[in-house]
Amino acid sequence: MNHDFFPRLRPLVAALALAALSERVAQAQPASPAPFTKNAMLRDIARNVIAPGYQQLALECRELTNSVGQLVQAPSQTSLDNARKDWLAVSQAASRMRCFQAGPITDRSYASTFYYWQVLPVRIDAVLKSPRPIDPSLLDELGATAKGMFALEYLLFDCPGDQPAGTAKTPTTLKLLTGTQSQRRGLYLLTLARDLEAKASHLATDWTAPGDQGAMAKFVAGGQESVNLLVNQLAVAMEDAAEHSLNFVLELPLPISPQLDRIERGRSGSSLQGLIAALEGVQQMYRGAEGLGLDDDLKRVNAPLEIRLHDQFNAAIAATRAIGAPLEQAVVDDRASLENAHQKTRALEILLKVDLVSALGVTLTFSSNDGD
Repeated sequence: MNHDFFPRLRPLVAALALAALSERVAQAQPASPAPFTKNAMLRDIARNVIAPGYQQLALECRELTNSVGQLVQAPSQTSLDNARKDWLAVSQAASRMRCFQAGPITDRSYASTFYYWQVLPVRIDAVLKSPRPIDPSLLDELGATAKGMFALEYLLFDCPGDQPAGTAKTPTTLKLLTGTQSQRRGLYLLTLARDLEAKASHLATDWTAPGDQGAMAKFVAGGQESVNLLVNQLAVAMEDAAEHSLNFVLELPLPISPQLDRIERGRSGSSLQGLIAALEGVQQMYRGAEGLGLDDDLKRVNAPLEIRLHDQFNAAIAATRAIGAPLEQAVVDDRASLENAHQKTRALEILLKVDLVSALGVTLTFSSNDGD
C-alpha cells in the first residue's frame, strides 16, 4: 500500500468537511428578509392585523351570544356577570379595529353596529313597549340609536347616575330580566347579540375570502391608494382618541355623573379600557404586527422620524394607561393624568397627520377638525 496516498487525501477531506460545515451554518441562519415592497407590506398588514382582528371579534361575539342566551334562560348574578364580561371582550376587540373603518365594514354598512355609541334610551324603551315581534326584520328598520353593540351595553349595565331626591332607585338589570316585561327584554337582548355575531362573522369571512375579489386581495392590489387609505384611517383614529375622547371629557362641565351617556362606554365603566385598546389598535396597524408595516416603509425614507413615531406611540399609550381609572372618574380625581395623556396623544396625532403623511407622500383626504 502506498503510504503517501493518505496525506494527499487530507486536503480533500478537509475541504469536504469545511463545505459540509458551511452548508449546515448556512441552513441554521435565518433566511434573508424579502425586499420591501408596498404590496408585501399591505399583504402583511391584512394577513397579520386586519384578518385576525375580525376573526377575534367574531369569536368574542359568538361567546357573547352564548352568555346572553344563558342570561335570558336563567337570570342570575352569575349569568349577568358573564354576559357583561363577554360584552366587554367584544367591545375591546372592536376598539382595536376601529382605526380601520374601510372595506367590507363600510361596504356592508356595519360600522355603526360596532362604533355608534350614542344610543337613545327612549328609542330602546319604545322597542320594549311596542307590540311588534322582536326579530331581524324589526332590527333592520331600527336606526343606530336603538341597536348595535351599545344598545346591548345600555341593556346589560346599570346606569348609576344621580337620582333626584325623593325618587325611586333605577331598577337593576337583573330585576328587569325577571319582571313582567322580562320575556320581551330578554328577546331584545338575544336578537341584538345574534345580529352582532352575524355581522362580525361576515367581516371575518370577507377578510379571509380567497381570490382576486376578496377583501385582502383588493386591499393589496390597491398599492399606494391603500397606503393613502390606511394612513388617513390612522390619522382619523388618533384625532378621535385625542380630541373626541380625552379632550371632550376634560371639557365636560361638573358634575360628571349625570353625563355618563355623553362618554363612550361610560355606562359600563370601561371608557379607559376602550381608549387604550383603540390606541393599541392604531399602533398594531402601523407596525403590521410581526410582519412589514408602515414603520418599515418609513425607515427607508426617514429613519429618524420612524424613531420619533415609535417613541411617541409608547409615550401616548403609557400616559393613557397611567390614568388608571375610567375617564369620567379620573377627570374629577386626577385631572392632571388626563391632561398629560391628551398632550401625548395629541403629539402623536400631529406626527401621523403631518410628518408621516409628508414622508410617505400620502394624500390626506379626511377633513380634520383642527385645521392641521
